[in-house]
Amino acid sequence: QPTAEKLSPVLNIYNWEDYFGETTIEDFEKEFGVKVNLETYDNEDTMLSSIQSNPSGYDIVVASDILVREMIDMKLLSPINLNNIPNFKNIAGEYKNPFYDPGNKYSVPYMWGTSGLAVNRKYIKETEPSWSILWNPEHKGKISMLNNMQDVIGAALFYLGYSGNSINPTELEEAKNLLLKQKPILRGYEDTITIRDDLISEKLWVGHIYSGDGAFAAAENENVAYIIPKEGAFITVDNFLIPIGAQHKYTAEVFINFVLRPEMSAKIANYLWYANTNEAAREFTDPEILQNASLYPPEEVKDNLESSGYFGGVEAVAIYNQIWAELQRLPR
Repeated sequence: QPTAEKLSPVLNIYNWEDYFGETTIEDFEKEFGVKVNLETYDNEDTMLSSIQSNPSGYDIVVASDILVREMIDMKLLSPINLNNIPNFKNIAGEYKNPFYDPGNKYSVPYMWGTSGLAVNRKYIKETEPSWSILWNPEHKGKISMLNNMQDVIGAALFYLGYSGNSINPTELEEAKNLLLKQKPILRGYEDTITIRDDLISEKLWVGHIYSGDGAFAAAENENVAYIIPKEGAFITVDNFLIPIGAQHKYTAEVFINFVLRPEMSAKIANYLWYANTNEAAREFTDPEILQNASLYPPEEVKDNLESSGYFGGVEAVAIYNQIWAELQRLPR
């Protein structure tokens, strides 16, 4: 049981927009008497530059697997004391000791998901779950892609039959040309919450989206379905991290432990429609979430998923950045 003397009066958290349960923050504040300042971001580049320029501004930050690796390499993270997080035991084995952070020295898994497509069946007549839907000119202006370099270039690579992590210059050139060809029919590169909300209101017919937001849209609008394209897709694990300059590290660990309580993790998943890394939360999770094949895909679909990779080489990063800059620059 945390001692009140060791808890700080405030805790500063930096998370994706709409990525806790409805009452997670106030439940924690009530129980521990700590005031939580929650700031949100809508893409990870923004988050990374905020942490770089203000490493002591936040006590907890949420980031995807690939970014965890980069932040470790950039020396932006503080090692986590798992002794203060006994509920770490609730996390399923497959998410512990991950490739991006051996031994969970710097990261504690939170939610996991895929990046695929949400389609409105009223307007989208294609029955095959394929990335090709994003290139169909009949859907002009009603298509949106995630504002994320790796997800976008990865989608084009998967569609072409390559690894979503390809660093082959010829394959990347093909992916770039495919994405340039898509520009005239694309509404834009946007954040996942905007895409989610516009799918619900039917301003968009097809959105490249994260699975939890796609499933959320499908729950709100019966015409919408989230699909994992047959050509393959990325699987991502989001994690809690403590920045190197965090002022309230112990309280941050108490908060992470609080979120990993089985009922608390389940409450968050039930609200967000995201798949949980918390094995002990399953018994408290809505059956319709656990039985949802787009959130918990069957093994044969899971075998077709790739973790978004970590580019070892500077050259590969440069090619990706160059393609992304060109896509941003080119007017529709």
